[in-house]
Amino acid sequence: MVDWRERASALVPELRAVAETEEWSCHVFFSELYQLAQEAHREQADDVLRRVYGFAHWCFHQPEQFLENAALISFYEHVFDDWDLREEVAAWLPVDVLPKVRALWEWRWPKEQLDEVDQLLAGLEPPSQDAV
Repeated sequence: MVDWRERASALVPELRAVAETEEWSCHVFFSELYQLAQEAHREQADDVLRRVYGFAHWCFHQPEQFLENAALISFYEHVFDDWDLREEVAAWLPVDVLPKVRALWEWRWPKEQLDEVDQLLAGLEPPSQDAV
């Protein structure tokens, strides 16, 4: 089994210092990862986005439920917090994460916002075999 800190440092070297700080949990790392994702969306930095979303998706699929939950509540729950980037973000979300994170969005958002996200996400394809 690969340690999340090792995987994070390898995939997202921009945040290596955060990943390697033992006192900080993966929730702190995901908070920083979210910020990096927002920057990358604004800059249209596809390589960074592939690595960021790839790491979150990898965590989502780890056998330890702790990592799956951390990815959901500290990353995926917040991906639409910068509403101006909603169209860019929607294109990067893995379809297999949506059923679990949608319940969190329902709790946080008004119906109109949730309906718009549902429309953006309609017809998404499962992640490719080339996902990180």
